[in-house]
Amino acid sequence: MEISDIQLEMELNGVSAADIADLLKLCDQKGFDSELIDNELIKRGYDKIFTVDYDDYDDWEDDDYAQVEKFPYKKGFMD
Repeated sequence: MEISDIQLEMELNGVSAADIADLLKLCDQKGFDSELIDNELIKRGYDKIFTVDYDDYDDWEDDDYAQVEKFPYKKGFMD
């Protein structure tokens, strides 16, 4: 990930320009580490941007799908 990509992601997620400059300096010093940047964002009051907690997405296990019914008159169907 390039510095311009990191900057763009933070701008799109509403991080202030001063905080972006500080975090980019941190990236220059230590390299890009998504967990480190996200921890710094959380300390400054922002949401995570670069890491995903897959444990928060447990809703995908819902089995509330509608039953599919086959079309019995497929051969005779005209559009």
